[in-house]
Amino acid sequence: MKNRHAIMVISILCLFALIPADSLVSQISHDDTNSAIKKAAYYINRNPDSVKYFCRQASLKAIKINDYDLLLEAVLVEIKSDIKSGKLINARSLCDSATYIIKKHELNYRQNEVMIYLGNVYYVMGFGSEALGILLNVERKLGSEYMNRDGVDLFYYIGMIYIDLGEFEKGTAYLNKSLEIAKAVGQQSDIFPIYMNLIETFDDIDSIQLYLEYTDSLMLNNPRLLYEKTALRNYQAMVSKALGDLKASKHYYLEAIIIADKNSFKEFLSTLYNNYAYLMLAEKKFDSAKIYLDRALPISIEINNLELESIIYDSYSDYYDSIQDYKNAFRLVNLSIEKDQQYREQQKVKQSLYLSVIFETEQKETELLQQENEISKLWIYILSILAILVLAIGFIAYFIQKASLNKSRLESLKKGKSLEIANAIIQGQDNERKRLAMDLHDGIGARLGALRLIVDGFFNKNEKFNEVTTSISEIHQNVRDLSHRMLPSQLESLGLTKAVKNLVASIDKSGKFSMQFETNIDHRLSEKLEVNIYFLIYELINNAMKHSKGNTIFVQMYDEQNTIFLSVEDDGQGFNYNEATAGMGLKNIVTRVKYLEGSINIESNDSATLVVIEIPIQTND
Repeated sequence: MKNRHAIMVISILCLFALIPADSLVSQISHDDTNSAIKKAAYYINRNPDSVKYFCRQASLKAIKINDYDLLLEAVLVEIKSDIKSGKLINARSLCDSATYIIKKHELNYRQNEVMIYLGNVYYVMGFGSEALGILLNVERKLGSEYMNRDGVDLFYYIGMIYIDLGEFEKGTAYLNKSLEIAKAVGQQSDIFPIYMNLIETFDDIDSIQLYLEYTDSLMLNNPRLLYEKTALRNYQAMVSKALGDLKASKHYYLEAIIIADKNSFKEFLSTLYNNYAYLMLAEKKFDSAKIYLDRALPISIEINNLELESIIYDSYSDYYDSIQDYKNAFRLVNLSIEKDQQYREQQKVKQSLYLSVIFETEQKETELLQQENEISKLWIYILSILAILVLAIGFIAYFIQKASLNKSRLESLKKGKSLEIANAIIQGQDNERKRLAMDLHDGIGARLGALRLIVDGFFNKNEKFNEVTTSISEIHQNVRDLSHRMLPSQLESLGLTKAVKNLVASIDKSGKFSMQFETNIDHRLSEKLEVNIYFLIYELINNAMKHSKGNTIFVQMYDEQNTIFLSVEDDGQGFNYNEATAGMGLKNIVTRVKYLEGSINIESNDSATLVVIEIPIQTND
């Protein structure tokens, strides 16, 4: 582990060597280093390359004056910039480098700070559960000593993750705790994102406007928070537009555009141009809308933001639809879908690379442990011979114990890796199912909607018009039903029982199978249980519909003595369980049951098949 981190730091220092020596002043002081770090922080929302340049200048200066606190600070600023610009693999590697600096130079009091950044990296990459585990562990370590900047960031990110997971009460509580600490320690710049995210949790306009006033007052007292002011004006413009006050919305957008343009907030500037174009569409100022869309698109291409490109092309489609140019509207909605698919693929590649980095890191740690184990064994032999010569039995016992400890650590690491791989498989399957459902809904669904627009616009006088439009509507509804079965919105908002009822009802309504469902569960379970039980039921029903050739499927789901009992029975032809285990559907079911530490029993004959699954609740909360 130490050797690996040493190589990382040496690699960074090799990059520092690219800076010409004559560009450095002969007497490097703490003020010079601090100045470079401040310059790097200034460019965080402006230019990631400038951040990297000044951070590495600061790091080189910090090393020359042996100030490793400042060296660590420079690394953390670069991590923050990489998180904002989406360079998460590099951010993850820099977190390891920061940990190495802390261990080597005994800066243990800053370890929690690095772990908070690491948790944020996992969170932004999309691994919310792993991020939450890291951050909650930091919370336990901090105990009551959280009234500092670490506490502000820690509770803010925990709150954001809980909100993303749908636990709004916990999320709001953590955000308020972060706000309390930020006010107490005088961290004004940290108050802004807390206010903005608290606003997102409100449903009533009075609370939203009240917190917008708080945030506006914060901007007045801190005129240097220009990026934050831009974000606030953008949000105020959207709220004003939603309330029908287009004049106020226009005022806020133009103020935000001026600030973003002057300070080179390129991503924000592109977003603002796009939003302002929509405002122009609402006022039916179509020429103005086109002008601002033409300004937004080149910026999104310049910064290589595929997600933003997709949004802008979708806005172009709405613009052409508004002026009844349906051909261009259809072309651009397809282009928007294409860019969105490219963005999703880009995110999948990033996640895969990120998982590969984590896997390779842990593999190297395993190899180091194996090497240590082999070295320990060699010493056992050598010292055993010496012990026989000098009758030092105590030395033999000591090194045998050390070898046993290394072996236990190695076995524990391998066991942990197996669990992580199982977890990654389950998450990968669920993410792919979500992606396919979203592609059905956003891709095929959107194309069918666009096709309906073309048919309405060009073929409404054709004698087959009603027949064609009815067929398109039915196909569109079938696609929507399929995407909702694969990714039910009720699962998050209404819970497992309601989602399963809707799944059963939709299949029963189709007439292909007679469906029955019984349950005694009228309460919410943990997110992990609800998601996995839903997809177990979905897979079992899907298998029965594909292979049973029966007419009826009976689903039961009961909570008895802290255990979930789940059964799916059909009246079709049976199958040989030992021969069927090679099927991918049944393998997925068995893998998911093992992941939940449950058990599965399958009984099948010529006239029926019954699958019974037991899942413990406590180990999956």
